Amino acid sequence: MSTQNSKMEFHNSKYKRLGTDARYLYMIFTLKITKSPNNGWVDSDGNMYIIYPDKDLMDV
Repeated sequence: MSTQNSKMEFHNSKYKRLGTDARYLYMIFTLKITKSPNNGWVDSDGNMYIIYPDKDLMDV
C-alpha cells in the first residue's frame, strides 16, 4: 500500500468512528505491514506481522 492510499484511508468515512489517534496508528501499521515480506516478518502459514515496540509507538 502506498502512502497516498493510506492518506485516502485516513479520510475514508468507513473509519470516521475511530478517533484521530486510532486512524493515525492504523495508517502507520498499514504502511509497516507492506514492508513485512522484505523484512522476513511472515510466519510459516504466510501471515504477515509487524514488529513495533511500545516505546516506539509512544514516540509517534
